[in-house]
Amino acid sequence: MLFFFGAAIGAFAFLLTYGTAILDIGYDEWILQGMDLDVRQHYIGFLHYLRFGKGFPFGCMDTLSYPYTMSVVWTDSIPGLCVLAKLFKWALPEIPQLFGWFGLFTFALNGGFAALLIYRVTGDEAAALLLSPCFILSYPVLQRMYYHTSLSAHFIIYAAMLYFLSEKKRSLKRRTIEYALFGFLCVSVHSYFLPMAGVFLISDTVNEMMEDRIALKHFIPPVSFAVFSLVSLYLYGAFSTPVNHAGFAIGGFNANLNTFFNSLGDGLLPALKNKFDTQYEGFCYLGIGVLLMAVIAGVILAKRCVSLFQGGAVKAFILNHRKKFLMAVMFFLFVAVAVFPEADLNTFTIIPDFIPQPVKKLGGVFRSNGRFIWPAAYILILSSICIIYRYVRKKTAYVLLVVCVALELTDVAPYIKEKNEIFSGEYGYFCLLDRNGPDKDSYSHIIMTFDNGDLKMNNAYFAALNKKTVNRFYFARDIDEAVNEELEEYKKRALSGHPDSDCLYYFNAETLKEWEDAPLTIEKVTDDLFIGYVRK
Repeated sequence: MLFFFGAAIGAFAFLLTYGTAILDIGYDEWILQGMDLDVRQHYIGFLHYLRFGKGFPFGCMDTLSYPYTMSVVWTDSIPGLCVLAKLFKWALPEIPQLFGWFGLFTFALNGGFAALLIYRVTGDEAAALLLSPCFILSYPVLQRMYYHTSLSAHFIIYAAMLYFLSEKKRSLKRRTIEYALFGFLCVSVHSYFLPMAGVFLISDTVNEMMEDRIALKHFIPPVSFAVFSLVSLYLYGAFSTPVNHAGFAIGGFNANLNTFFNSLGDGLLPALKNKFDTQYEGFCYLGIGVLLMAVIAGVILAKRCVSLFQGGAVKAFILNHRKKFLMAVMFFLFVAVAVFPEADLNTFTIIPDFIPQPVKKLGGVFRSNGRFIWPAAYILILSSICIIYRYVRKKTAYVLLVVCVALELTDVAPYIKEKNEIFSGEYGYFCLLDRNGPDKDSYSHIIMTFDNGDLKMNNAYFAALNKKTVNRFYFARDIDEAVNEELEEYKKRALSGHPDSDCLYYFNAETLKEWEDAPLTIEKVTDDLFIGYVRK
């Protein structure tokens, strides 16, 4: 029941923030016209898989980078949602938009798991529901939803924390299965959740080892997590086509040490300057209410730590409170990984980057490491709640926590209002090829001779609606070398007098000069955009 009521609060928060218009599965103009380029990529990848997805591995399609096969893992289209929608395609309209419902579902799960997590450390159902908005309306969730939608599913982090904090004694078999399921869940939403959940699961294993004698059996659950994660990636087709990892290194999108109190203009506290523009990836503003809560808890904790050190009871405390100690270790670990490879405070460098590039490239798969600040923030919030609730008299604790929640809601309210105005707007969208070029039914492939983000999305959406293929799309890991080689083959045939007659070619002024000797009919769209084709 607590989970249900927490989920209801989460769903209400979603509707308050985003409204109901985006729940219409036939309405996708808000994504195509009103939102960030990234969410258009995710939605269009979803559409292409739903309409043209291949058999095995699941999650593969060849219409976005024809003739090459790519996976929805690389379009960040929420692999699990894609496969589920494919299974129930018969019950959906031809062009369904499910991202609105995914957002509602995510907020509900965030709320349900947040309530359980708070209850785990307080044992108080009222406090769990009262404080759940601190997790449900966290700034990173609001920032990510409908910008990088899958990364708003923070219920995975909450569930991993809850799993670690559980006092249940689980058998080896059960833990092995549950670790494997965590791996599958992470990959089904977004692979960046793998290391986040993985740290909590490894800490759970460490706790088992501290309780028992270290044995080989303790390594079986973490191995099952790793193996099943790789198997899940394989099943979703992540390894179906070699992608380009060259040039990617961890630390390109790290977090700034000001992240907990830097609102970037989205909260009541003033925006602070970051050293690098890319440090927006580590955005994790806590809000005034949570910051106050953390300060109060910090004062209480400092007093208790002084008593522990003076009494020489540190070792005994660690042994008797292993999970509290491990939570503290995880907090500092997540912060360290998030700010890697250098520690910056505003525009100042506190610890310079001295890490060799080969070392940074080892973690290049997770180059946006600033995101790893999120679990640290939730550890901080949960620990603050726990400390205030346990070490302050109950009535006083309730007053303090109510004040903190009220301040938090006051802080986030303008951001919610801004979001609501955006998502309540009316949007329209059109495809360029509906207004330009020849009869679309006469051509099967759309060839872009240059790279342009908006045009790629426009063409790919047109292709999804009209069962065409495109040669170029934006992926989380590119195959640009293969795409350019294929483009050269198209150009050679065209310049030799034999252009592909089933292709529509997009040129800008520069590439048009390279193809000007090809026997193509050219139509001007703008001063720097042209369509070429073989007249039929």
